[in-house]
Amino acid sequence: MTVGILFLIIGAIVFVFLKNENSPQTTQHYNDYDTDYSSSSDYSPEHEKGEAFEKYVVQKFSRNLFKVKEWRGDKFVNGQYAETTTYPDLTLEFNFRDIAQTFAVECKYRSDYYRDGIEWCKPYQLENYRHYAQRFRMPVFVVIGVGYSPYEPDELYVIPLKALHHTFVTRAFLKNYQKYNFQESNFFFDPQTHTLR
Repeated sequence: MTVGILFLIIGAIVFVFLKNENSPQTTQHYNDYDTDYSSSSDYSPEHEKGEAFEKYVVQKFSRNLFKVKEWRGDKFVNGQYAETTTYPDLTLEFNFRDIAQTFAVECKYRSDYYRDGIEWCKPYQLENYRHYAQRFRMPVFVVIGVGYSPYEPDELYVIPLKALHHTFVTRAFLKNYQKYNFQESNFFFDPQTHTLR
């Protein structure tokens, strides 16, 4: 009789254990926290355009002279994001003979002008980029594309961050930094003057 009760208890324990093993898990695994922009209030089609423009800009750096050291993504979930998300989009290294120079690039695409200019960033972003330039002691450039599509903008501007004092820039200001014939030519970095054009 005692042995029968013992088998019943063991059987019940095994049954409960197997049932729990086969039931859906209530805890999420790490991989389940992949970023889902579509459910985030911060997501917008501008993110897609921004990523497309970054790809366009990267292709304008010759692989023979430039190496992409870092390419940051704007990944976040429920307001949580890595510190590097606030950094410029790209960190590149220029290499020619015995010269090596690292610099950063922030990519901005706008479909059109607004009030004869564009707001290229928010005030907190401008502060983040300035802080990055100081902290890592490297030149930072802002590449702005305007018009048509992020894959093929009508106009392209390359501006050193140190020249940007406001988040809104006028067309007249942008003209000073316009890259002409950019469809046929790549970017050139001058290590002597620390300029990108």
